[in-house]
Amino acid sequence: MIAWWIQHRRVASKALLATALATSALAAPLTRGRAQASPRGQPTTPFAAADLAKLRWLEGTWRGSAPGEADIYERYRFLNDSTVEITYFSDSTLMHPTNHGRVYLSVGHIYHTMGPGRWGATHVDADGAYFVPQVNAQNTFAWTHQSPDAWTITLRSGFAGRDRVSVYQMRRTRP
Repeated sequence: MIAWWIQHRRVASKALLATALATSALAAPLTRGRAQASPRGQPTTPFAAADLAKLRWLEGTWRGSAPGEADIYERYRFLNDSTVEITYFSDSTLMHPTNHGRVYLSVGHIYHTMGPGRWGATHVDADGAYFVPQVNAQNTFAWTHQSPDAWTITLRSGFAGRDRVSVYQMRRTRP
């Protein structure tokens, strides 16, 4: 009985090893295609000032609306080639800032901050940007350029299958 068990374990171990090798061989091409994010989903793509400059279309004052959501009011201003200042307002008068944030380039990464939250860009081009949470944040968001006077913010929060998506249509109110 013991001899049978030892022999059975050897056969099972060889089969398990063969399966593991076959699986890793199949998975290798898939993992090579994911060089844009680390295992924890954090940005690894190196960015430069030229990448941040692709978002110049953000500069200006915007009103955003989404179904079932209160309107939002935001102003984006490029301070230099590595920093964009964002001011959030409570209403269309733009008299009462409610928060501040910024988008900035640091050591090859583009970050977005608002309050204690920080997101990292995984993709930036002339058509928009995609950010993932890093510190004190749970949601992802994407900015998508539509025209000189329109773009969208797509916010995703929650967990797979129970996520909440809000899409704000941003319209220019002032240059």
